[in-house]
Amino acid sequence: VLGQCHLTMDSPMCLVKNADGELCVEPEAIDYLMGLKQKVVVVAVVGLYRTGKSYLMNKLTITVYLLF
Repeated sequence: VLGQCHLTMDSPMCLVKNADGELCVEPEAIDYLMGLKQKVVVVAVVGLYRTGKSYLMNKLTITVYLLF
């Protein structure tokens, strides 16, 4: 339930990386996600340079933070 359990991370976590032209899942990310007890939501934002991706993610982060 929203607001009942709130985990924080020290820094953003890379879930997928580009290794020699192939996408690979980071083992540390898998371990972290497997240890969680609650549901998670993954958000990906793509777009051209300087089109508001960081702005959008910051707004989403602030909104989620205020809910807790």
